[in-house]
Amino acid sequence: MDYKVIVIEDDAVFAKLQVNAVNNLEGFICEEYYLNPIEFLNAKSKPDIILLDLVMPEMNGLDAIIPILDKHPNVAIVINSIKDETDVILSALKQGAVGYIDKQNFFEYLEEVLASVSNGGAFMTPKIARKVFDFFQKQKNHLESLTKRETDVANGIIDGLSYKLIATRHNISLDTVRMNIRSIYKKLKINSKSELISLVSGTKTQKPNL
Repeated sequence: MDYKVIVIEDDAVFAKLQVNAVNNLEGFICEEYYLNPIEFLNAKSKPDIILLDLVMPEMNGLDAIIPILDKHPNVAIVINSIKDETDVILSALKQGAVGYIDKQNFFEYLEEVLASVSNGGAFMTPKIARKVFDFFQKQKNHLESLTKRETDVANGIIDGLSYKLIATRHNISLDTVRMNIRSIYKKLKINSKSELISLVSGTKTQKPNL
């Protein structure tokens, strides 16, 4: 049985090119495309895989991921976009996308990404994967600049603990916690708990701008 693919893309010409490309592959069929996520969410289509653009009118692709998965929890969402900023990529993956193609390389990697996600895997084109790898490598380097005690305190902050609870967890004084916090801020060049959480855990304090 062929896997059913749909395309959500506001450029009708490119959407049709994607449809044709999918239909040229064995084991996949694409009979529908939608010009924005709202059209798809209002339809009765039941796809196995969605090729989802990000920059679209009415509703952008990032905002569409969760509503789509609420309605179709088993669908595999593959982002196909010119947007390749690290925060956008990570946001899409955190919300449930299992693939990410930089649109310039769509036709080169289409067969590979569809084969991967249809078998329960995930896929990113090399350009996207490198950005994700570089991001997490930087996070690792940030942590490695801290002492063991500073890392313990930083993890306590990330876990949402108060200074008092951090002190209790590690059997240290409140003054020691405060001293380590000041040292962490200085080393990481930050000024607040929210910046620490954003930097070390990889979360973003602001929504990616599409």
